[in-house]
Amino acid sequence: MAKYWVPASLLLSQSMAAASLFDSDRAIYDSTLTTSTASACPNADPGAWQCIGKTYFESYGAFPAGTRYSHQFNLGAYNSSGWNTLQTTVPLACKALADRLEYWEVGNEPDLFIGSRRPSTYNATQYTAEWLNTTEHFESYLQSACPKLARSVKYIAPSLSSPGARLHIADIFPDEGNATQKITQVSVHNYMNGATVPGVTLQNTLMSHNAVVKSITGHVNYAKTSTISADYIIGEHNSLYGGGASGLSDVFGAALWAMEFSLYAASTGVIKRIHFHQSVGSPYAAWVPSGTLTTNAPYYGKLAASTFLAHSNTIEVKTIALNKDADKDSGYGAYINGDLRRVAVLNLRQYNSGSGTRGSQTYTVKVAPRSSWKSQRLTAAGATDKSGVTFNGFSYDANSNGLAKRVNGKESGKVIKADSSGNITFTVQDSEAIVLLKE
Repeated sequence: MAKYWVPASLLLSQSMAAASLFDSDRAIYDSTLTTSTASACPNADPGAWQCIGKTYFESYGAFPAGTRYSHQFNLGAYNSSGWNTLQTTVPLACKALADRLEYWEVGNEPDLFIGSRRPSTYNATQYTAEWLNTTEHFESYLQSACPKLARSVKYIAPSLSSPGARLHIADIFPDEGNATQKITQVSVHNYMNGATVPGVTLQNTLMSHNAVVKSITGHVNYAKTSTISADYIIGEHNSLYGGGASGLSDVFGAALWAMEFSLYAASTGVIKRIHFHQSVGSPYAAWVPSGTLTTNAPYYGKLAASTFLAHSNTIEVKTIALNKDADKDSGYGAYINGDLRRVAVLNLRQYNSGSGTRGSQTYTVKVAPRSSWKSQRLTAAGATDKSGVTFNGFSYDANSNGLAKRVNGKESGKVIKADSSGNITFTVQDSEAIVLLKE
């Protein structure tokens, strides 16, 4: 199979897990393939959109030890080739993930089947029947191939495209008994907008606290309509659907967006996990794993978010009022047993390198009197820069295999102390963010 590079410094907070490498509803298994993937497989299904071979499952060994996975099976191909794919790939998947499995997932964005892979009359009742039938077969195959994993089956479902999807979560699995007890992650997807939609801009679509709040609030409200007792997650998301847009999704401003989105989602207390969609070679990908290896700007935003959200099951995230511009100044606090232990502040005013004097904002946050805080900055020359990004004065580029490399002249681990009244004051440049860790 093809070998793919993953940054050695890859960090996943405890609220995240790696998932399958592409939309499984396009995947048809072809046992004759000598490559891991192919765009055609006439031996298996002449009409297949995407084909996978046996070596595809070796890809689960590409990520660092300790990474856990969800594996998704094809529901879109509800036909003979789809059933054959399910039966033949269950043993391959479960054996590859024997000690690294997080969840199973069956089907992806079934609401988009309507009028495409299903009739225009396709509804929630029909989807539910298909899902139950497929999972019943899946569990029988799993019992035969990996009986140990069959003892505790956990699903992500229904993986709808958005809160506004044409299939509604309240109409899915209304009363299916034990089947819904195995659904432990209720998944709905999210994108801020489309890559080719007119009017999409870096400042107003991505570098905007208000836009992020609006997008996530839709999920918070939608979660209340679910009849399934399970954690609500955003199971697939990124900046702009369609793989993102060059100049928007692959620049430093998108890194700030990734951090802002992650922290605000955590602050809701409703969204328990988010999965960033990657798509090899797309503008919104965090890194380029083959060919010219590259760590892209969005990676750094996720790194900063992971630093703030580390051990997320032990912290409570709250927004912090900064008494500034509600759309451009965003603050968060991470509390452990009521004690403020981390602070994050983002200055979302767009500054492009070379466009004049770079502005800044000075912030004051209330913390424990005379406490000491170590600062870590997420910074670049400007919001539209694609390279030269650092976090805490380090780069994580491909030339160091993604390992931290100190960058001369960049601030790292500066200690800031609060005064006797508990005021800690610091400055953040336009298009920059900072994470403060209590010492």
